[in-house]
Amino acid sequence: MQPTFKVGRLEVKAFNDGILKTTLDLVIGMDRTLAESLAGPTDNGALFIPVNNFVFERDGKIIMIDAGAGNTMQKTLGKLPENLRAGGIDPAKITHILLTHIHPDHANGLVDDEGRAHYPNAEILVHETEMDFWLGESMPGENQNTKTMHARARIDLAPYRERIRRVRDGEVHFGCSVVLAAGHSPGHTVWHIDGGGEAFISWGDIVHLSAIQISHPETPLTYDLDPDRAVFARKRILDMAASERVMVAGAHVNAPGFGHVVRKGLTYAFEPAM
Repeated sequence: MQPTFKVGRLEVKAFNDGILKTTLDLVIGMDRTLAESLAGPTDNGALFIPVNNFVFERDGKIIMIDAGAGNTMQKTLGKLPENLRAGGIDPAKITHILLTHIHPDHANGLVDDEGRAHYPNAEILVHETEMDFWLGESMPGENQNTKTMHARARIDLAPYRERIRRVRDGEVHFGCSVVLAAGHSPGHTVWHIDGGGEAFISWGDIVHLSAIQISHPETPLTYDLDPDRAVFARKRILDMAASERVMVAGAHVNAPGFGHVVRKGLTYAFEPAM
């Protein structure tokens, strides 16, 4: 049975692209012993996190949030197209893809091994700052990892170039509001989805290591292009989610990723919806 939650009149389904091997070496400014106690058992600091994606229908549109990692990163990833089919959704029927950002684990799954579109009829919605940065030229002083992601972004978006809608903070597209939450990447976007009387947010990498960053939102990662802005954005979005009691669809929260953020003293915790 496909994991599903109701938000107002919307039925939102979670689809998993696989699990991503990552490491506590990414964590900045936290004592390693504390990080390990929060994350739980690891293999010399290595741990696995899910890559969740979310699909819902509205007014004849089939809308997906992010596109997974594809199979170019790790063998444990790239399962999204087959999982969509198993869940009764033909990838060719996806009409819109809302990108939170253009990092590999959210955008590499747009294309197959030959660079062809997995979603040949989908329009991509992405923040204009995000698109300009990743599809632009590398800037002086960028590290090799960022340069590599520039090159990969051009591959991921190449077959969609005539079907990309550049969006801005505060815009609303078929009930989906753009909330700029930059820091992790220049145009990192939280999507606020109106379900009719209720709403949910899909927060991308506002939280990457959920076992650490929800309870310790002051903790950035080496992947954050602007760590200070990433921390500010995380605190703002966690506060919004807790204050508004809005459902969260978390890309890297334990699958299927649905739940609520609640206050726990001066910090936060995540309560799974199922």
